[in-house]
Amino acid sequence: MKKFFLLLIAIFILIAMVWAVTNKDKITDRGDSPLKHDENTSEQRGQTPMDSKEIPSDFYAELNAIPVCKGNDSNPDNDSDHEIHTYSGFTLCYRESYEDAEWVAYILTREELKAVTGRSNDFRPDPSITTGSSDLSDYKKSGYDRGHLAPAADMEWSKESCSESFFMSNMTPQAPAFNRGMWQQLESQVRRWADRFGKIIVVTGPVLEKDADGYAKIGGNQVAVPQYFFKSILAQSEDGTAIAINFIMPNSKCEGTIWDYCVTADEIETRTGFDIFSFLPDSVEEKVESSVNIESWK
Repeated sequence: MKKFFLLLIAIFILIAMVWAVTNKDKITDRGDSPLKHDENTSEQRGQTPMDSKEIPSDFYAELNAIPVCKGNDSNPDNDSDHEIHTYSGFTLCYRESYEDAEWVAYILTREELKAVTGRSNDFRPDPSITTGSSDLSDYKKSGYDRGHLAPAADMEWSKESCSESFFMSNMTPQAPAFNRGMWQQLESQVRRWADRFGKIIVVTGPVLEKDADGYAKIGGNQVAVPQYFFKSILAQSEDGTAIAINFIMPNSKCEGTIWDYCVTADEIETRTGFDIFSFLPDSVEEKVESSVNIESWK
């Protein structure tokens, strides 16, 4: 009888060993081990992995869709030369040493293309600039236009936003041949893109790549005359991909077409020193800022 029980035990052990070997893969793939990586990827779950189609939910959030510069990058060593202000239609960073805004950013939607007011032409100093903005006398007989950075035509969706676009903080000295020529064509094209895509982010400004003393000045406030201007536009295409188009134009009469002045966002960032699309995931931002994709915008 004892031998019989020993035989049963041996048979049981043998069966258990065979079962363990047969089911080895099933055991190790349960994901119970902390050393085992989860192989159930986003693609296997039917989700799109993080790429240029993965847009964060705050893609069009007002406070997040602005560049990062020395005025808002949380660096304790930043000087007081960067002053950021938000108005009803746009946000800007004012540089007292230049008496110019270094960038203006805003969101333009298809609905906002429906004007409820016209140009107020109420050019006036900006009371929110603590050091004082430029004023009208600076431009008198200077030979330069009071060039909008956030165009009045983009702000005519409300009387307040249109009126605020005439603050002198939103003005920069622009050559008449530039302001009324290629630059105006580009501004009109931006509105067509807002209608096409439904919603876009626009960042515009002078290319202030030299110290303030390196520029010609106008007026008693010594307003710097930029040599170049940039404009960056970010949108989502129909398939959800983040796409951008960027321009740098000289502050003079421009020949050719707007497409002749396309550059990468990386070039603008190198020359201006700030991060234009920092609110995008890094992998998306790198792809968007390093390429020139004209065909998506034509």
